[in-house]
Amino acid sequence: MNRSAFGPLVKAKETVHVFARNAPSPRELLANRTGRFDELHAVLPSTATPGESLSLTVQAWDQCERLFSDFDGTVTVDATDSDATYPRTLSFDAADGGVVRTEDVRFETPGIQYLTLTTERGQQFVSNPVRVAANHERQVYWGDVHLHSTLSDGTGDAERGYRFGRDVMSLDVAAYTDHDTMGFFIPPQWQKRRMHREYFDRLCSLADEFDEAGEFVTLPAYEWTKQPNMGGHINVYFEDSSDATLFDSLAEETRTYERLWERLREWNRAHDSGVVTIPHHSAEAMYPFDFASVDYDDDLAPLVEVYSQWGSSERPGDEGNQYPLEMGQGEIDEEGYYVRDAHRMGHKVGMIASADYHGPHPGHSLIHTRPHLPSLREWRRDGLGWGNIWRTWDERSYPGGLTAFLAPELTRDAIFSALRSRSVYATIQPHRILVDFRVNGVDVANQTDAIAVESPDALREISVDVAGTAPIATVSVVKNNEVWRTTDGTDDPDAELDTYTISGEWTDEEPLSAMTWDDERGTDGDVYVVRVRQTSSGRYPGMAWVGPLWVESP
Repeated sequence: MNRSAFGPLVKAKETVHVFARNAPSPRELLANRTGRFDELHAVLPSTATPGESLSLTVQAWDQCERLFSDFDGTVTVDATDSDATYPRTLSFDAADGGVVRTEDVRFETPGIQYLTLTTERGQQFVSNPVRVAANHERQVYWGDVHLHSTLSDGTGDAERGYRFGRDVMSLDVAAYTDHDTMGFFIPPQWQKRRMHREYFDRLCSLADEFDEAGEFVTLPAYEWTKQPNMGGHINVYFEDSSDATLFDSLAEETRTYERLWERLREWNRAHDSGVVTIPHHSAEAMYPFDFASVDYDDDLAPLVEVYSQWGSSERPGDEGNQYPLEMGQGEIDEEGYYVRDAHRMGHKVGMIASADYHGPHPGHSLIHTRPHLPSLREWRRDGLGWGNIWRTWDERSYPGGLTAFLAPELTRDAIFSALRSRSVYATIQPHRILVDFRVNGVDVANQTDAIAVESPDALREISVDVAGTAPIATVSVVKNNEVWRTTDGTDDPDAELDTYTISGEWTDEEPLSAMTWDDERGTDGDVYVVRVRQTSSGRYPGMAWVGPLWVESP
């Protein structure tokens, strides 16, 4: 079949098949029209100094993870730091819309600290961890940088999405990446004309409007979509909106990855600002990205989106991946498309995670939740896009992802620099898991190219410190694509707060080895990655992916 000519029909057939296979019962949809309180989600900054005033945001969610405005109880607050300052109670009423915010939180004692919240019915919830120290090598900021609005095939406008990410989810970073072309839902050439005529400029203007140093950082971006159904997709991020340029995937001079990167190298030579490209859902069978057949550019594509609502492209499902790609046509049954394959080929690509959510909810995608009908108000306000359609079906999706940015300050320059230097790691929403992973004292934020050791026989000291949002189940150090060491925690989701943190230290005494892909491609040393898995009473335990760290000898 000519995928270019028949791609929209293939997509339509796939969509109808998915909807027919996963159609929920009318009874379930009716039951979920009415919200019932399910949980509280408490967000604090991840890094702080003793005595620093912190903002606490608490959201009430219902059984479908929607904001639950009918929650009107009083919540008791406690802290792991006996010297901390914080409100002893928080009160919700209908006017709050399910969100309460306070600026009156201060931790005094260095270390990992939490707040705990207890409802009047005795339900207990725990905030994200806060690393308190007099000095930080860098701050940890959280972002969702893969989102779609009504400017392509999403629901809701980007302006509303930015406000939700900033004011409700307390994100530090966000980016809308609407498609340059589309297939099936929007004719590709139509979307191309709209983006060039108006939409891309509007996205860049909105990014500048919401970008505020120290408060909330946005990045001008778009998705080079290569539609209809002709391969994997790449997000393109710019450092400066005034320099941002739309190189679309239908134009002859930029219709392949290599041609796109060639034009972006020309663009780099002509501009003082920067550009970064990031492939995503690389192992999804309909939109695969084949690292093996591409002349990959490590400088312009230093990262891969290892996880999103599609699932994880780190490794196949039959090799232990807890979040295999099942959305769309599922994962591809070939080598070359997984992030671990890129590492084996010698590509020094780091890992981020985002939502790829097509709705106005940065930091909190919704299509993995119980099937439910959006309200008529939501349909009228946000439009007929995938973000609302998907919520009525079990699309076999997962919660979206978050990226931890390790940066000295919250500015666009610093956040873009973190992307370009791979000073990032990936988690699953809404889990702001803190992970400090080092080889010989070097982590992803201060690794430039590779960690140099004096000889192939030199010892390597490996350390991992994790502070989670739930009890930690396992922390695995993966060396050269194989699990090398594992520290086990607990599988009890109700375990005490001391199980939320875990540490491990090891010495690698084996001589440096290498991975080989083919006669020309492979690594020059050892490649280390860390996987963190939390325990959960639900379907989606939190995870984190950190690395890789490369170790080579001269």
